Amino acid sequence: MQPNHVRTLTGVALSALVIGTTAPGIVRAQPTPAPRALPSTVPLPRGTFNPNQTITLPPASQPTSLPYPAYGTPVPGVNAGQAAAGVPPVVALDEAIAIGYARSPLLAQARAQLQIETAPVQLAQTALLPNVAGTVTSERIHAQDAGASTAAAGAAAAGSAAAGGPLTYTSNSFSASLSQLIYDGGRVAAEIRAAKNNQSAQAATYARELQTVAYNVANAYYSQLAAQRATAVAVQTVRVDQTNEDLVSAQIRAGSAAQADLATAQLPTAQARVAVIQDQGAELSAQATFANAMGLDANTAVLPRDDTPVNGAPVTSKIDIPTYEQAFARAVALRPDVTSAALTVSGLRATLRANALINFPSLSGVASASTASTNVKGGALRNNSSFGLSLSIPIFDQGVVAADVAQARGNLALGIANQQTIIEGVQLNVKQALVSLVSAKAALTSADVALHEAEVVLKSPQAQYRAGVTTLPLLLNAQVGLTQALSTQTTSVYTLRQAEQAFLYAEGANGAP
Repeated sequence: MQPNHVRTLTGVALSALVIGTTAPGIVRAQPTPAPRALPSTVPLPRGTFNPNQTITLPPASQPTSLPYPAYGTPVPGVNAGQAAAGVPPVVALDEAIAIGYARSPLLAQARAQLQIETAPVQLAQTALLPNVAGTVTSERIHAQDAGASTAAAGAAAAGSAAAGGPLTYTSNSFSASLSQLIYDGGRVAAEIRAAKNNQSAQAATYARELQTVAYNVANAYYSQLAAQRATAVAVQTVRVDQTNEDLVSAQIRAGSAAQADLATAQLPTAQARVAVIQDQGAELSAQATFANAMGLDANTAVLPRDDTPVNGAPVTSKIDIPTYEQAFARAVALRPDVTSAALTVSGLRATLRANALINFPSLSGVASASTASTNVKGGALRNNSSFGLSLSIPIFDQGVVAADVAQARGNLALGIANQQTIIEGVQLNVKQALVSLVSAKAALTSADVALHEAEVVLKSPQAQYRAGVTTLPLLLNAQVGLTQALSTQTTSVYTLRQAEQAFLYAEGANGAP
């Protein structure tokens, strides 16, 4: 949450001033009427809070009833949003991730890339199959002013005698050839291995994209919930501040406070109204980010279902804290990007071997059969066939193969360096995510304690102010302390949820089940 959330949560703390002897758990998920959109100089209606009741926050995962902005001139249509076909208005985390899987353009790109990497595998495998070719020709041959030798040769080819002059005849032929690679030193096998490794590496990259989409959706999910809670707390802050104004006014009427104290009490109310507007904007922005992370229009009306109790209710984490060594070993085993890097290096090694074997002698089996005409009318077909072995030995290629090998060797070195970079990135991700998770858990525990203590601390100056034995600044300081504690506790809840998702993503274990 932003720093202004501390001010927004101030009001919630202030409500405890009116509460008096309220129990430590001060927040319940119950609806609270929204403040009316009034100018900042006009106070909200009095009598919002009952001193015998605890502070209440509106339930999360519900569309706001506030105009935007809540104070000043509302701008219609900015905060409404539009329903999307097939998308419920409120979604759980696994539903949100599933929507992201179905609609994210990132995954569409990864699927297309995977399809592209499939073609080279099929192409490389064709070299192991026999090459069969068939040819059919039909020609009408005319040789003008042929000499005696030419005429005799044409006549012999056509199966008839001729003596000088023009020669015209028809020639028909049918032929088929078969060629099968027998041995090439392993070059084709290396090419197939390289293509398959590249395909598998792309499949692993696609799997990591799935995890990335899941993480982005989850992170936006809890950011939206945090923003909703911040706005709700800001709304409560306005009401509590105005209730405190009433308390000061009562003390003034009783002669226990100076008239100037009222202006001091009105300042937090004005600041709280500003915080409401700011938090509204942050909430609408977070909602747009949440929709966008799922591949939806940013104006889609969709909210996350709150799966986290806040402000008084116990919050637990299902993730056990491992050692760094355990977390890193798990990440190496689970993360698809680590697998992709290893497969890429393996494919580059195979490519290097294939290029080095281009000049290796190639042995193939060959066979052919044909039939051709032997008379001037294209008839009298005669058969011809052959079979044997063909050995190809490259002698000089102007250095092309050497250049290809040098390039393949450089690509391999680059791939190994990239693999090491990815491993080091995983080490950093795991370390940072693990530290953040430990800190988030500890911070939430401390925030719960601080909130309870702030409630207790507030009771004394509240009672003293009512009795006229303390000053308004001391009372407001105690209020600010409770507000800050409540703000920290609310922030800590969703910080823990986001830290959990970041840790699962760092390990490669996140995503919808």
